[in-house]
Amino acid sequence: MAAVYVSVVREASNGAAFWALRGSGRRCFLTLCGGTIQHKTEENKDQLDSANTLKCAAENAVQQKMSPSPCASQKKLQLKMNELVKEHQTLQEKYRRIVARVEDDNRRIRKCVEDARLYGIHSLCKDILAVADLLEKTTQSVTEEDLANSSPTLKNFYKGVCLIDEKLCKIFSKHGLEKMNSIGLEYNSAEHEIMLRVPSVDALPGTVVKIVQEGYKLHGRVLRTAQVGLAIEAQPHFKAQ
Repeated sequence: MAAVYVSVVREASNGAAFWALRGSGRRCFLTLCGGTIQHKTEENKDQLDSANTLKCAAENAVQQKMSPSPCASQKKLQLKMNELVKEHQTLQEKYRRIVARVEDDNRRIRKCVEDARLYGIHSLCKDILAVADLLEKTTQSVTEEDLANSSPTLKNFYKGVCLIDEKLCKIFSKHGLEKMNSIGLEYNSAEHEIMLRVPSVDALPGTVVKIVQEGYKLHGRVLRTAQVGLAIEAQPHFKAQ
């Protein structure tokens, strides 16, 4: 078999490339236009650059969508801060209302406790007043003449009753229970109960001139109203007398 060899010869002339192929005793020529190849190469390069540019633009658009602009971020943060400020103001207002309500409740509780301490003996004092009335009536019913004519035993008994009445009055005063002593005072419906009307020349009409049953106050609050007789204007024949 004959040997085959190929030799390539490149000749350049006027921008054209000539390639010569030799082999098997035959000679062939391959002519390529170098200008056309160069033009296609530059065109491909331009297309590649254009594709890269579009790719970069697309990537930038995606990044802009994923990460908002600084201005948009600041607006979003400002809106969030405004919402937080409003929420803080709302919570602060609720806190002030709760504190005020708690303080009112504490004042009310303290007042209830104080009233219980002062007026908790209300019922007990009201019952003991019946005993005080009996002692007072007993001591007032005995005159000096009766004491002078009585035996030493009765005199000592009377003194003992007077001491008990005096001690009881001191206990009443210690716990804030006091007599009203309404003689000469103007009639007050909250403190006095009218039992009779007494014609009087000296007293002004509507003033208390007689005590049927003494009234009491517990720490300034009426515990028992006083049963009194009020003065009325005397008739002419009483004035003449």
